[in-house]
Amino acid sequence: MATATEAPATTAEGPTQHVPNQDQPSVYVLMSRVMADVKNVSKNGRNNSQNYSFRGVDDFIGALAQPLRDHGVVMLPEVLDFQPSVRGKMNAVHMRVAFHFIGPAGDKVTAITLGEASDVADKASNKAMSAALKYALLQTFMIPVDANALDDGDRDHPVGQRSPADAYMERLRKPAVWHNVTALQAMHAEAKGDGLLNATVEGPDGTTTLGQLLVTRGTQLKEEAAQREERREQEAPKAAAQVAAEHGVAPQDPGTQDKTAHVQRLMKQIADPNCWNNPLALSQIKGDAEQHGVLDHEVQGPPPAHEWMTLRALIEGRFDELKQAAQDRNAA
Repeated sequence: MATATEAPATTAEGPTQHVPNQDQPSVYVLMSRVMADVKNVSKNGRNNSQNYSFRGVDDFIGALAQPLRDHGVVMLPEVLDFQPSVRGKMNAVHMRVAFHFIGPAGDKVTAITLGEASDVADKASNKAMSAALKYALLQTFMIPVDANALDDGDRDHPVGQRSPADAYMERLRKPAVWHNVTALQAMHAEAKGDGLLNATVEGPDGTTTLGQLLVTRGTQLKEEAAQREERREQEAPKAAAQVAAEHGVAPQDPGTQDKTAHVQRLMKQIADPNCWNNPLALSQIKGDAEQHGVLDHEVQGPPPAHEWMTLRALIEGRFDELKQAAQDRNAA
């Protein structure tokens, strides 16, 4: 965006006054002469880490410095708006900058551009100013560029390059996965198959590997579940005694109550299709049931029969069904 300001008859700042020289050509004429003198700017910079070429602000300054001097045009920058922010560990800056091109007659043309940049230290503002200047010079003076690129190196910049582990991290951020031990274990097995357990990722506590992040989160969830179970076991006798006192009946064996409640929780997990169709999840439930001594507890099987069987028979029978289904798919 460019705006023109006509030179006033007299401008004053303090005791000094300036009277425009009407014999000098206007800044428009001089800028057109600068445009005629400026040469093509090629992509002289190279980013080896991301494999792309670019034009830096130094290239544009080098192309325009002498033509501007030759025709008596000076440039003064003015920051109109400045907005700092934080992106993870990066300091980010958005700014709107006006660049005033002033001719010897005192008139001027103003070009306003945007600058955006980020840096881990204190260079975000410097980078944003450089970006704003580069595009002010490029667009104001219509500097010739390579025939195959009209918008500088940004067209070739590999924006949004994705790591193979990014898809895992997107899934991991979902609450249904982040708070689910079974889902984490399934993801760990999948990442192992893809060879991505050692992929570097950004976890809640900083840089780590995908495998370590999954293991750490799974361990945390198990510890939290164990603490909740321990609290329930401690509170169960008190609750049973209170119920017995209120209803005048003898309290049941807390151990029996706990086992029945635990089996009910496991059956709710098994009823979830994501678990029922997942051998890894079923294997975890079997191990949980064996650890709590309820693997031979009688449960009702799935519809339509709803036959009574042990929890062990239910899980092992489902294993056989899933194995047979996989063999049928392979044969087909």
